[in-house]
Amino acid sequence: MADEIRQALARLAEPVVPRPDPYQRLLRRVRRRRRRRMAAASVIGLAMAAATLPSLGAADRQPTTGETTHPAYQPASLVEEPMVLRLLDSPTRGNLAADTALIAAIERGYRAARTQLLVDPALDEVRVLLAHDAPGARTVVVAFLGDSHALLRQGSGRAGASVPELLDRTGTPDEPLPLEPYLFSGRHSLVDGVHVADLAVGLAPAGCRVETSVDGRIQPDGSVRRTWQQLSTDGFVVRGAGETTERWQFTCDGVVRYAGPSAGGGVVRYAGPSAGGSGTIGPAQPISPGSTTDVPAALTASAVRELEGMLGGNGLTGATPQVVWTGRLPAWVPGAPTAALVSSCSTDGGCAGLLKAETVGRAGPESPHVAADHRIGTGTPDVIAVPVPGEVAGVLVAGPESAVRAELLDRSGKTVASGPLTGGVTAFRVDHRQVSRVRVFDTDDRLLHDVATPRLAADSGELAEPTVWAW
Repeated sequence: MADEIRQALARLAEPVVPRPDPYQRLLRRVRRRRRRRMAAASVIGLAMAAATLPSLGAADRQPTTGETTHPAYQPASLVEEPMVLRLLDSPTRGNLAADTALIAAIERGYRAARTQLLVDPALDEVRVLLAHDAPGARTVVVAFLGDSHALLRQGSGRAGASVPELLDRTGTPDEPLPLEPYLFSGRHSLVDGVHVADLAVGLAPAGCRVETSVDGRIQPDGSVRRTWQQLSTDGFVVRGAGETTERWQFTCDGVVRYAGPSAGGGVVRYAGPSAGGSGTIGPAQPISPGSTTDVPAALTASAVRELEGMLGGNGLTGATPQVVWTGRLPAWVPGAPTAALVSSCSTDGGCAGLLKAETVGRAGPESPHVAADHRIGTGTPDVIAVPVPGEVAGVLVAGPESAVRAELLDRSGKTVASGPLTGGVTAFRVDHRQVSRVRVFDTDDRLLHDVATPRLAADSGELAEPTVWAW
């Protein structure tokens, strides 16, 4: 009995060892598997490395006659984040994933093209993460993996494109990109002289939930109401021609990791008068003294297209943008450029506004170059307030013709700027980040409109909703 008690006490005295983290176990297993595979092929691998890898300093010396040079391989990223590991270990996804012959052909083709894709041949494992056909497009995402490092390549072509076609359309970044637990990409194609978004790709680890929304409506207070549709896909979304105008939301492990424009903001819908769309330009409101109505039609048409593109890319609905004001900005704005203010209002009474200014610089000693700048804001059909473009503090307020005075208030209700309006419009020299409300008054100093301007204070450059990045 005494021996049994001593043995029990000894067991109780043994240290308690916590169970290892499951992702660390998975990472070690992956590394062991790759080491075994590389060890089995070590002789071949060393021979290939000797034949294909450039020697140190080779990029800095000129080749001799008959000598072949190799491009500098882009460095791969160390795989150490659990979410990155989950992405790399996710099964092949997409509506082509079940085509095993195609997936094998993609793996062979991309493995053989590593040098052309600036991928170090030491990354000897090739894994297809996504293979999908969308309207008008085929896209693939391929991972190249070594013992502890990896990098991604993404290619796209026409619908049904062959592996060689996909390789020809596989992008190689100008500089190395960090390996993230997601991939967003967008593609534009030239249609009738206009670049049109025709592919949007979003890829996250398997198990993440993907939702999309196309019915966002800006409210009079600047907020947005919308409904979400959950996709049946496992952690990915691919949209083809005519499908890219929406907002995306990725949720992993109960946490919203991304919420923002489709393809991470990588695609913009171009429409409007000069793009073959149905957009129209309405009459301009009266403008302030000293301004000019001699604003290039191309500037207003461009402002309309850009606002339509921003609405579509954020899954927001609204009427065809109308020109609210055209003229010249005050002298305290560098260059006093001509500008156009356009707005689009939802059926719920909230509006998005875009103020686009034209500035003239010079690209060279002989060639004039025209560049444009824009800023965005929200409001109502009666009052729009938008920051002044450029590196200067200012807010342009556009109200009804009957408005003769405006007050700009901060969050505490304190007036930070006030002054007269001419034709309902003027620009105030004030830091837009201080402004959270705008009030306009008539000739009897009666309040006409009191409008919240949350996007001015947010100073995010985003149209109506903040973009969430929480990977």
